[in-house]
Amino acid sequence: MATPEPEWASLPFDEAIDYWQQKVRLPTARWNDLQHGAHVRGFSVAGAMVDDLLADFQAALTPAFEDGTTLAAFRKDFDKIVEAHGWEYNGGRNWRSRVIYQTNLSTAYSAGRYAQMTDKDVLKHRPFWRYNHSDALHPRRLHLSWDGKVLDATNPWWATHYPPNDWGCGCYVTALSQRQLERMGMTGPDKAPDDGPPVTWQDKVTGEKWLVPPGIGPGWAYNPGQSWLHGTMPKELAKPLPASAGVRPDNLPPLPPPHAVPEDRTLPAGQPDEAYVTAFLDQFGGAIGLPVVFRDASGTRVVISDDLFRMRDGTLKASKRGRATGLLLLADAIRDPDEIWLDWFQAKSGDVILRRRYIRVISGTDGEAPLLSVFEWSGVGWSGVTGFPAANTNYLEGQRTGALIYRRPN
Repeated sequence: MATPEPEWASLPFDEAIDYWQQKVRLPTARWNDLQHGAHVRGFSVAGAMVDDLLADFQAALTPAFEDGTTLAAFRKDFDKIVEAHGWEYNGGRNWRSRVIYQTNLSTAYSAGRYAQMTDKDVLKHRPFWRYNHSDALHPRRLHLSWDGKVLDATNPWWATHYPPNDWGCGCYVTALSQRQLERMGMTGPDKAPDDGPPVTWQDKVTGEKWLVPPGIGPGWAYNPGQSWLHGTMPKELAKPLPASAGVRPDNLPPLPPPHAVPEDRTLPAGQPDEAYVTAFLDQFGGAIGLPVVFRDASGTRVVISDDLFRMRDGTLKASKRGRATGLLLLADAIRDPDEIWLDWFQAKSGDVILRRRYIRVISGTDGEAPLLSVFEWSGVGWSGVTGFPAANTNYLEGQRTGALIYRRPN
């Protein structure tokens, strides 16, 4: 017997389409290279490391949002894309195509429904949300135990348990009024389920460990709609990534006030380049010859290594542009940024590069001294470019172009 198409497969609507259209293509090697809110802004397919391949998958999925096309229709495009690019992937064809199709549509549907249900007028008349389990033939035990639970829309439980809650999860949420609640024989909402403390999940390949709530799949303990509307980016800036560099969003809020700089964050002058690079890498737990993978504030993994400071001949150069004494401040900009931007630009080679910027404003002896870190990610992976303190505020403001994928919460 054929598996019925999920509810959202035939229900395109404006909010789900808006969510889909603002996604930025982000090449990834593995399914967990992006975590939580990073999925809200980024479109990725595990193992798709070339932007042209991602672009074709993104285009093939778009009719599902705009016209409600089915999994069967997507599979025809999937086969053509795989053949055209010679893409080798893990898992069988039916399983892999279903994962790509269902994951993207279910999260978009979920985020779109969240946008509808949190409209102030809707929330005023329907302040309660009910968790609904799907009609899955093999239900997850805890997901089934949450079926029918009615909570306040503002209950913190929804921040981690708003579906989908795992790969292939078909659970969904409906909004209820006080009258509907009373018709169900209830005088008020339920208490949030208490399923015990978070459990540890370990990636068998990388050894990385995560704490996840019971019943929630690794990487799914977030609310797509909440992250989209209230998380990594102000709503008024939710736009598709500009086609070219230099496009500045409208109504861009000012940068946060500058951070105070402790005295120990400035390194002494006159040290060898190797000492400066070692101090920088130590902030991330790395060392010369020992690259580390760092998960940034948007949830994306970034490779940090001494290659950031190597010249073409392989020698280390940390004192370029007089930045050596401020390398710990540069590390702070990457580890704890005020904003993270993505922007396209065309290199001299003609290649189109997706550039990632980390911005953190700090105080200095001459007033505000903006510090800018720039990384570039080409179609085949990450590469560090440089990091340097900006000469003036106007220069820093000029770097705030493209798509803002993270902004420090107020």
